[in-house]
Amino acid sequence: MENLQYQDRLLTLTLGESSGVSEMHMEPRKFLVVFSDTIQYQVYDECDHSKDFHANRESGVVGEYQSSSLIEYLKSETIIYDTTPGELRHFSVMTGNEFIHVITRQEPVVLNVT
Repeated sequence: MENLQYQDRLLTLTLGESSGVSEMHMEPRKFLVVFSDTIQYQVYDECDHSKDFHANRESGVVGEYQSSSLIEYLKSETIIYDTTPGELRHFSVMTGNEFIHVITRQEPVVLNVT
């Protein structure tokens, strides 16, 4: 991850290919992952993440969880569900060094900005 910006529920992540992957191309590709309705996000170092981070998750760099202990925690231990209308969804972005968990009501947009 090259950059993370958050303001007014807009979370924008700039991701770049590692040098090993980019050798297959002429220049490394860059992508923006944009969450336009971020309710909550958390960033974990890859070493600090629990062992079951793939459980109930779609494959790929950006994936949605079909079942989420984070969503269950928010329902039972916070007032987010009482104060935020709409169905909340749990996505994560996995890079070589970080895991970014995002709670949102909308699917993210991924843009190739190379």
